[in-house]
Amino acid sequence: MTLGSRALGWVGSALLIASAVATLWGVALVGWLIWVGPTATRVMAALVAFGAAIGAGLTGAVFRKRAAGTLLPSDVDLSVGFRGGQGGL
Repeated sequence: MTLGSRALGWVGSALLIASAVATLWGVALVGWLIWVGPTATRVMAALVAFGAAIGAGLTGAVFRKRAAGTLLPSDVDLSVGFRGGQGGL
């Protein structure tokens, strides 16, 4: 494993941790919204928290897959339409 792929794996793990923290923060904000009542600022903060969680989580997962070498290149298409409707791979 090269230093670059190892670093990419660490960055991916850090992004997944950040995603988990943002998710917990979003859940806490939703609980606060239910408890106190919604305002525009509180609703926007919850939306930003969940958006950050999704963005960081997907980016972290892609980084870790790329570091592991299991991310398919974009020119590989294994869809049914590409295979002409044939079953199997």
